[in-house]
Order: sequence, then structure tokens, then C-alpha cells
Amino acid sequence: MSRPGTPDDLLHAALAGLVPDDRPAPDVAGRLRATLMARLPRAPLAATRADQGTWRPLLPGVRLKTLREDDVEAGTQTALWRLEPGAVIPGHVHAAEEECLVLEGSVVYGDVEYHVGDFLLARRGEAHGPFHSPRGALLLIRGERVASSSHAHE
Repeated sequence: MSRPGTPDDLLHAALAGLVPDDRPAPDVAGRLRATLMARLPRAPLAATRADQGTWRPLLPGVRLKTLREDDVEAGTQTALWRLEPGAVIPGHVHAAEEECLVLEGSVVYGDVEYHVGDFLLARRGEAHGPFHSPRGALLLIRGERVASSSHAHE
């Protein structure tokens, strides 16, 4: 507790004089709150445990578990992709840059097989052919948001 006349008392008195008598309008209060909340420090670590999250069907033999929606405005995410043996990811064009790290198994693109630890980068606007996974794979992919399908066949 501070004694009367200390710098803390002076600071409290000065701050009290800055508080308006009337509350701000709800829309102004909302914007102020949003601004203040955006400036609060974030937790130093966000974690998704291996047994957390939901695997959703994406394509036949391909399931996806979203780990993080990285940038909502840009429409990017970080996700795990589980490919069953024989699964194929069809060719497509990338609307955003995509990073892929092979965590388990392997994938084949063209005549090249990529194994555990291999990193692939598809640049924005690039089109590529299909990826095959003869023996199955687990991929960590950071790229454009992908909606899973409830109609995909496993």
C-alpha cells in the first residue's frame, strides 16, 4: 500500500482525471476493446496434441487434420494429410504457395519418389500433375485452405 502523496497516488489521481464521465457508444466501445485485445501479449505456445483434432475425409484414401488456420484473410492453413497406400492427390493449380514435408512413407511425383524428411515447395500459380502414394504417407502441408469432404470415399 502506498502512502498519501507518493508518486503512485499522483499517478492514480492523474489517471482518474482522464476517465470520461459518460460511457462511449457501444460501437466505439467495441472498437476500443478489439484494439486493446489485439495488443495483449499472446500465449508463448499453442499446441495440438497427437490425439487432438479431427481427421476428415478429403479424397478417396486421403484424410486431413487441420492444425492451424494460419492467415484467415489469405486463406492459408497448416494441416496433416494422411494418404493410404495407393492414394492419389490429383493435379491442380496453386492459388497460394504450398510447403510440404514428408513425415512418414513416401509420395511419387513424375519419376521421383520423395521420402521422410523431403521438403517440396509449390509456388503460387504453378500447376502440377498428380502425386501418388504407393505405400501410404503422412504429410505436413502449409498452403491454401482446403475444405474436407463429407462425401469422400475411404
